[in-house]
Amino acid sequence: MVYLFDIKMAMIIFPFVALLITFPVLLWHYHRFGAVSRWSILMLYSFIFYLMCAYFLIILPLPSVAEVAKLTTPKYNLQPLMFVRQFIKYSPLQVTNIHTWIATIKSPTVIQPLFNVFLTIPFGFYLRAYFRKSWRQTLLMAFCLSLFFELTQLSGDYGFYPRPYRLFDVDDLLLNTTGGIVGFWLTGWVLPLLPTSEHITERLQIQSRQVSTFRHATALVVDLISLAMVNSGLLIFASLARLTVESVAQPIALFALILVILLPQLAWHQTLGMRLVHLKVTTVGGELAPTKAIITRWLIGYSMFILPAVIGSIAAVIDHTSILYSILGAVMFIYVAIVIIVFGLDLMIDLFRPSHALLFERWSKTRLQSSYA
Repeated sequence: MVYLFDIKMAMIIFPFVALLITFPVLLWHYHRFGAVSRWSILMLYSFIFYLMCAYFLIILPLPSVAEVAKLTTPKYNLQPLMFVRQFIKYSPLQVTNIHTWIATIKSPTVIQPLFNVFLTIPFGFYLRAYFRKSWRQTLLMAFCLSLFFELTQLSGDYGFYPRPYRLFDVDDLLLNTTGGIVGFWLTGWVLPLLPTSEHITERLQIQSRQVSTFRHATALVVDLISLAMVNSGLLIFASLARLTVESVAQPIALFALILVILLPQLAWHQTLGMRLVHLKVTTVGGELAPTKAIITRWLIGYSMFILPAVIGSIAAVIDHTSILYSILGAVMFIYVAIVIIVFGLDLMIDLFRPSHALLFERWSKTRLQSSYA
């Protein structure tokens, strides 16, 4: 039941970990392959979930610091094959008595060594099936994983506890490493059933020519992060220059939009985000988009940011108690609300209709085309 609790904890925390790594994973796949392999994503996320389960199994349940401080149990065992001697000494097994066999299987002298072997069998599977490692590499990496687990225990969870509450055991190193190798060899039986590297590469080459919504969104997220960083840097610079941040915030935001989004497209037909996922701005016919089309695309596509920045710049220099200031605020609010609704509906349509062109693409007569070679 303790093992089930550890796995449940991994299941609770895993969605948050998955959320944190999703964007970097998508970005890496689009940059490396121009597309995302569903098989690779499945293997990667399941591998991370497995590692979380394994880690929780070796540290949970966490005792209190006071309980650990009172422990007088040994901190480590440096004698190899101690589990064999314990089996011989404490196991109820009598080979000639069949009634002792089940009790033997249930005894700690069998369960604990088997647990340490089974703990790393999946690790061997992933190393061979997903990471394509050799048996020598698997042997070394399984040993390193086991050593990490044992050092975690020996350090009292990296110094959080005054002493170890679990035993550092060289037998665990031996058994965990054995489990990794067992997993490696067992994987050979199922490899013919799994997608080959050649098949995955062929599929990725086909998908790399397509511009999916997620690929587009990944580029957009990179650009928005870059935009936020540049905007923040300029605001800090303005503050250091003793400028009133409130009066320059909107002009700076507009300047950052031009610097991060518009100028790179005019110069290279790519923003940083587009470059990382291998996209470029073209006409409907596939030629590089002309300057007018790029500016139109920028004005419409980022209008939710551009118009508020312009209105905010005007509002910063007029009397905040005037009617004009209130009108500008109302106009900006209504405009942003309309844009969010229209662009939101347009995006929902795009999610379910891959051939659908977004509004700002239709109006500017531009498209995003794959530049992956």
